[in-house]
Amino acid sequence: MAFSKYKWHKIADKDTDLKWTAGDVAEVAVDGKQYCVARFAEQWFAFAYSCPHAGAPLTDGYVDKSCNVVCPVHGLKFNLRTGHDVQGEGYKLKTYPVELRAEGIFIGLEEGGGFLKKWF
Repeated sequence: MAFSKYKWHKIADKDTDLKWTAGDVAEVAVDGKQYCVARFAEQWFAFAYSCPHAGAPLTDGYVDKSCNVVCPVHGLKFNLRTGHDVQGEGYKLKTYPVELRAEGIFIGLEEGGGFLKKWF
C-alpha cells in the first residue's frame, strides 16, 4: 500500500481568521492556487475550489446536514469525508487533510504530484 507524503501549509492562525461564507465554506490560497475549507461536527475538511462536474466555485455552495458540500450550479453533492458524489454519477472531488495545531490550521498537499516534466 502506497502512502502519500504531504507538504503542510498554514492557512490561518485560528478559525476566526478565515472568511466564512453563508454556506459555511471558506476560501484559502496556497502558492497562488485556491482551495476550500469547511467544518462539520467538529471536523475540518479541505477540498478543491471548483466542482469537478460543473466547474463552479464551491464557495458559492454550502455544507448540508449530511456532511456534503453542495454545488451551487446543479446541486451535485460531494461527501466531504470521501470526495465521492452521493448521487453516484461518478464524479470525485479532490480532498486534502487538515491538521489543527497549536500554531494554526494547516492543509496537506501531496508532494511530487503531477506529471513528470522531463522528456527522455
